[in-house]
Amino acid sequence: MKRLSILKVLMVALAFCLGSSFAQAPADATSAAAAPADPAAGSMSFLTPFFLGGALGFGSGTGVGTERGLGLRQIEPMVGLWYPGLGFLRVGYGFFDFEEDAEKGEDYKVEHSDFDVEVGLHLLGLFYVVGNYSRARDLSDMGDVSWNEWGVGFGSIINIFAKTMLFADVSYRWVLEHYDPFLDKDVSGSRIQLNLGFAAMIF
Repeated sequence: MKRLSILKVLMVALAFCLGSSFAQAPADATSAAAAPADPAAGSMSFLTPFFLGGALGFGSGTGVGTERGLGLRQIEPMVGLWYPGLGFLRVGYGFFDFEEDAEKGEDYKVEHSDFDVEVGLHLLGLFYVVGNYSRARDLSDMGDVSWNEWGVGFGSIINIFAKTMLFADVSYRWVLEHYDPFLDKDVSGSRIQLNLGFAAMIF
């Protein structure tokens, strides 16, 4: 219930940001002076690089269970700093619940969460490279498990409206060793994750 309350607050804030983007009039001389000078920023106009956003994470790889990480992996609200044409810092908390079969044939509910920190650098206009760190956690009646992930990847943005953009990136992640209560052994490996999201400048 607490997660749902937090998500509702974030969604209201994001809707407000998107609404301000729709309603924004053409920038005047003052706004133009504050807008990014880099051509890669396109028609975006903002006073500060602070943003609210969100993303869906689709992945494959090693978590817990036989198929953990396949398909939708997380729904992630995020905040941070993003200056199109230069770089960004994204901090997010992703979560997604799923069911996993144990060896006895019973289904167990698993509450998955990720705390993500991502740093990106724009190299060619809207194209960027990104490095990320994730602290992942799975909670279930079979046992609670936490592990670390490191990754590198690349992506791009599409500017829409004056203060809003869409982004997509794919990263290769190294999953550090952790105990899997469903397989009853230590696991490690690597996986691929695709993020599809949006960011709305606050000011």
